[in-house]
Amino acid sequence: TDGVSKARTDLNVGLSKAFLNDRLKVAVGRNFQLENSNATAATSTEIVDNISLNYSLSKDGRYLFSAYRKNQYQAILDGFVVETGVAFSVTLDYEYFKEFFERKK
Repeated sequence: TDGVSKARTDLNVGLSKAFLNDRLKVAVGRNFQLENSNATAATSTEIVDNISLNYSLSKDGRYLFSAYRKNQYQAILDGFVVETGVAFSVTLDYEYFKEFFERKK
């Protein structure tokens, strides 16, 4: 590098919508570079950069299935990295920290 600090300002605009009694949530987004563009840096050419689908397998939202695609700028690489994946989440509620270690009866 030439020793000059490179700053970058990005804006992410997103939209989300819930379906099926709020059990399915769809979110889409787009990244925009606002200032300090570098001609050598890669720019995103996708219409929609970020997509996520979240489906609650149970009505209380305890079990959640997610699929996503994220396109984010990485300063170290000086370019965009696309991350795609799926996830399964289990959410449990506790009132006190000690309940986390206690066995259910």
